[in-house]
Order: sequence, then structure tokens, then C-alpha cells
Amino acid sequence: MQAQSVLLLGGTGQVGLKAAEYLLEHTQAALTFASRRKASLPSAISQHQDRINTVQFDVQNTDDLKTQLENTDLVVACVGPSGIIGDQIVLACKELGVPIIDAGGYDPVYASLHEHEKKHSSEVPLIINAGLLPGLSGVFPAYLIQQCSRGADIKSLEVQYVGRDAWSYNSAWDIINGLGDFGHERGFCYLENQQVKREKFSKAGTKAHFPAPIGTASTMLIYAEEIVQLANEHDIQTAKVYGANLGPRAMFVCMIAKIFKMYKNHKTIARAARWLCKASAKDMRKLDPIYAVDVQIKCADKRVHHGQIILEDTYQATGFIIGITAKQLLNNQITKTGPMMLHEAVDANHFIKDLEQAGVVAGLILSKSDNNTKQEAA
Repeated sequence: MQAQSVLLLGGTGQVGLKAAEYLLEHTQAALTFASRRKASLPSAISQHQDRINTVQFDVQNTDDLKTQLENTDLVVACVGPSGIIGDQIVLACKELGVPIIDAGGYDPVYASLHEHEKKHSSEVPLIINAGLLPGLSGVFPAYLIQQCSRGADIKSLEVQYVGRDAWSYNSAWDIINGLGDFGHERGFCYLENQQVKREKFSKAGTKAHFPAPIGTASTMLIYAEEIVQLANEHDIQTAKVYGANLGPRAMFVCMIAKIFKMYKNHKTIARAARWLCKASAKDMRKLDPIYAVDVQIKCADKRVHHGQIILEDTYQATGFIIGITAKQLLNNQITKTGPMMLHEAVDANHFIKDLEQAGVVAGLILSKSDNNTKQEAA
């Protein structure tokens, strides 16, 4: 039986290599590493000589991309910045009927793909936002809903994201690009009765409490499309999302970029992205990378469910998240078709179990309070 073939776009980058590492260990798929320039592969990858191949081409050359898609069972896209790549890779996959998992994409691609579906329905899964944020940031709340609600009506959902790392240029570009809500400029806002409502700056902040080494962190209201979709799916009356970049220098750059609206055009985004790369690198001289999600669910019956997930190596975790998604798709565990965010594509319970087994979860805590009784499990 011929092995399934996976085309890894940007496969020689940090995230692509970690996704490949996971796939080589947990599947029998043959991997093709695609990049613009010739690059050597680490020994952990190159030892699988019978299962790997490399090609060089520019993914923005649609003709070259379509040629590579002809004998491919799955595309994994780890290229960016997403704000520059846009939907062209996903649409090429859709046209040729090849499933894709994209680490990026974000709100503009999600919206454009759904508009495209109105004219031409996809016959394969088109999974975008398959990283940490967005990605796990939607899957973990879905997991807590699946674990704890037990069919109960959910009154409110509160999600907090915190993270830090020495961001790559592509990651930094997308972070800056997202500061203006991709052109919508919603400001500080939350969801209530399926309507987005603005909040005053004085009321937009809160505190997130995590175990060491994070501790207490100040967070601010942000807009998150995946949580809006999740809240609407479960008829949740109120949903609030808070976020923070934990590196002090990186946080300052993001604040300056937001105040001066540097997300308005590609030139200023690029400038702020370079600042963010340098600032985050300096932050990480004395800090370790970390990413965490805190979720609180309040049910109509007064029960409160709380959960936290913590990961310590953000680029490894992102690669493994993509790898897990790819494994599940190759194993026919993902049967939906069309454009989806990660939480819409996967079973959250199975996904978190796979993530724990991959060894990248540093902490997982679930608790429930019910009439002054509190139980916790880690």
C-alpha cells in the first residue's frame, strides 16, 4: 500500500520541522519539504531517508504550487506572514481537491473562504488557524465545554491568553497586523447576545492568575473570531476574551503599534514587526518561552467550571498541534469539509489527549465549584 503523501510548505522552518518530527513518529506518511531556498534538514528528520524529499519553489507562484499538488494527499502550510500570503494557497488546494492545514490564515482568510463557498462548495477539509493563537485558544475552551457542561446551559464564557517568545519575523508581522482587528478596529470589546459591544478603556483590563513561572498577569479585552463562533454555536449569552504578550519590551512595542495604528499598511507593519522581533529577543534573554490559556465557564445552574492549559515551548507546541491535526485527518478522524478553524474541525477531547501524549503540555488543571464545593484535577 502506497504511503500517504504530505507536502510541507515552509517545512524547513521552526514550526514546519516540529510538525514533520511529529508526523514521522506518529504516521507512515511520506513528507516533501518545500522551501524557497535549499536548506539542510536536522538529523532527527534526515534519518528517515526513505520517507522524505525536498523541493524548492515559491509558494506564491500558483502554477508551481499546483504542479506540486498533483500527487499530494495533504498540504501543511507553515509559511507567512499570513497577511501577505492570504487565501491563495488554500484556494489552490480547494481547486485541486487537496485537503490543507494552515497554521495561519486568521479572520480575513476565514471570511474570504466562506464567501468563496457560496459560489463553489469545497469537497475537502480546509483547516486554517491551526496554531496556538488562534488554534489551541479555541480548542481548549471547546474542550472545557465538552468536559464540564454536560448539556447544561452556559451563561458566560471568559477566556484569557498569555504568551511570550522570541518571535520570528513572520509571527511578529501577523501579531502587529492583528492589532487593528484586520481593518475592523473594534477596540476593546466583548460579545453579548450575539452582538459585539465596545468597552471603555478603564473597564477593559483584568488580571489572569497562573502558576509559576507566569504568576499574575494584566490582560486586556480583545476580539477573537474563534470564540465568537464557539459562543454562537453553544448559545452562550456573554463571551469575553482577554490577552497579553508577557514580555515587557514586546508588550511595549505592541502598545506603541496599536496607539499609532501601525497596522494600517504593510510598510508600517513591517517596521513594527522588526521592532517586535528585537524586543521579544531581548525579553527572552532572561525569560523562558511560555503560552497559557485560562477558561472560566458559568452555567445557568450556578456551577462554575475553570480550566488552564500551559505549554512551555511555543514553536514546538505549534508544530505538534499541526502534526496532531494532520495525523487525525490522515486517519479519517476529521470528516467535515470546507473552511474551518481548528476547533470546528477536531474533536476537542481527543485533540487535548493527543497533545498531552505528545509531551508538550506543562500543566492542565480543571476545577468545578458548586455550592461552595470545589474539586480540582491536574
